[in-house]
Amino acid sequence: MQNSFRLKSDGMFSRSEEENQEEPLRIVFLSVEGNKTERQYFDLIQKNRSDLNIKKGVHIHPLKRAKDDNHSAPEQVLELLEEYVKLRDPQKLPKSLMDAVHQKYPYEFVKQYLNKELERTKDVEEFEFLLEEADIDINYNLFLRDYKGNDDIFGIVLDRDYKNHSVEQMKRIVDECRNKNYKCFISTPLFEFWLLLHLVDVKSEYSKNMREIMLNEKVSDKHTYTSKLVSEIAGHAKGISEDVFKKYYLNKVDYAINQANSDFATSLDDLIGNDTSDDSKCGKIGTNMPELFKLLREV
Repeated sequence: MQNSFRLKSDGMFSRSEEENQEEPLRIVFLSVEGNKTERQYFDLIQKNRSDLNIKKGVHIHPLKRAKDDNHSAPEQVLELLEEYVKLRDPQKLPKSLMDAVHQKYPYEFVKQYLNKELERTKDVEEFEFLLEEADIDINYNLFLRDYKGNDDIFGIVLDRDYKNHSVEQMKRIVDECRNKNYKCFISTPLFEFWLLLHLVDVKSEYSKNMREIMLNEKVSDKHTYTSKLVSEIAGHAKGISEDVFKKYYLNKVDYAINQANSDFATSLDDLIGNDTSDDSKCGKIGTNMPELFKLLREV
C-alpha cells in the first residue's frame, strides 16, 4: 500500500498542555529542508519564545516527517507544506484516508471516526490496522488539522546550496510560493550560515574567508566549510540540544538578525543569484531569516 502521508511525528504525538488551553493568535508553519538541524532549532525557538519577545499566543511549528524521510529537494520541501495546507480543509483528510485504504470504507464512516463519533467495533479496529499498515500517523495529522490560529503563515526554509539547486530551480520555487502566498526563507550558502551569525561577528572574524563561505566546499564526511565553522564554536554537528541552544543561540537571535540586516544579503533575488557567472550562480552570502522573526514578533 503506497503511503502518500509524509507528515509524521517522532513517536507518540499529543498536544502540549499549553496548546490545549489557548487559541493561538498566529502559527507560523514551516516545511524545512534539514530534518534535524532546522527542526530542532525551530522547535527550541517555539519552546523558548517567551525569552525572545514573542507573544504567548504566537507559535512556530516546523512540520515533522519521518527520520528516514530524506526527501529534501526544494520541490519536496514545498510538497510537504502543501500536504499540510490540504489538511486545513476538513473535507480533504477523510478523502485522503479513503484512498489510502483503497476506498474500503465510505466517507461518512471515515469522517465519524476522525470526529470520534464511533463506538469501538471490529470495523474501527480493522480501519486502524489498515492506517497503521499504511504507516499513517493519524494522531499527528489530526493535531495539524485542528491546530489553527487567527492569522496563520505558511512557509518553507531552504538552503541556497548552488551545487544541488540551480538558479532556475530556486526561482521557480520562489515564484510558486509567491503565487500561493507562502513565505520562502533562504540562507546562502546554507542554514548553518544563519547559525554562524549567532556566534561571531562574521564580517569581521571571517573577512578573508568570504569566498570560502560562499563556495562552501565539503571538508569532511560531516561538514561543509561553513558548517564546520559553526561546529568549531558551538561544538555540535547536525543536532542542537537544548543546552547548546540556550548557551549559544537563545540570547543571540537579535545579534544574528542585526548582522544579517546590516552586513549581508536579505532579498530573495540576491540570495538566489543569477546565471551570468560562476560566482553569481552561488547567490550572495546572507539570509532573510530576520523576516521570519518579524512575523513572529509583530502581531
